[in-house]
Amino acid sequence: MKKSFLQRNPDFAGMFTSLLCAIHCSAVPVLISMGALSTSTWLHNHAFDWVVIGIGIVIASYSLVGDFIKKHRNVRPLILGFLGFVFLFIGMIEHHGWMLVFSVMGGLIVAGAHLYNHRLGRVCCQA
Repeated sequence: MKKSFLQRNPDFAGMFTSLLCAIHCSAVPVLISMGALSTSTWLHNHAFDWVVIGIGIVIASYSLVGDFIKKHRNVRPLILGFLGFVFLFIGMIEHHGWMLVFSVMGGLIVAGAHLYNHRLGRVCCQA
């Protein structure tokens, strides 16, 4: 039976989603300030942001927790992922100029957690 993309490489899906989040969080404010986007666009809707963060949490839970239990027992990717989502949450509630910094950093930290988790999984499974 064919495996879905998420089942084949959940860390790649997590890295891809997190990097898209970081790009979105940095590009949308810049495009709005340049007048290229309206503030009423769906890309600037916080409901959309919460949905993307929710999807990221589901992917991270499946990938990071699953690999922790089944493969490497290293807690570092879990801590990095948790820290990244804390930054994303702070970025979502902060509206005084730091939203961009926290949101982009959060996305990059979650992507780093998936990259580290993927490397740990490859190393432990090759031995």
